[in-house]
Amino acid sequence: MNILNLLLFIWLLVLTVMVIFSYRTRIIYIKKIKNKRDTRAKRYVIFDIISEDNFEIREIEEAVRNSVKELGGKIWLDLSNPKVIMIYNNRGIISTNRIGYKIIIASLPLIKKIKNKEVLLVPRRTTGSLKRAKRLIGIE
Repeated sequence: MNILNLLLFIWLLVLTVMVIFSYRTRIIYIKKIKNKRDTRAKRYVIFDIISEDNFEIREIEEAVRNSVKELGGKIWLDLSNPKVIMIYNNRGIISTNRIGYKIIIASLPLIKKIKNKEVLLVPRRTTGSLKRAKRLIGIE
């Protein structure tokens, strides 16, 4: 057993020296995971509301936030920070950033009910400007 402990100690010592050497000679590169430009760039997701009932912006935003949290967890909810900007003729616009627009698109079909009323939210298009998003839903 003492030989096994000695071999394990030597192995860990060798690994430690290798890591220290590679860090000092810059063999291991550390890069930033998050780019500030990605968090600032806005994306607008246009979606259709398929339902017989009318909903308020607050109710739809709460349902979207719950579905993002269910699919990706609290971390993705904080990263994407979805906000429903407007609803017009059973179409709506969700504001998010470049990091989180894909999880919002993936989580919209998971919403089946809002306030015990059946609903289906279908993502249609993503754009980078609010002016174009308004034009796509029919507001000039």
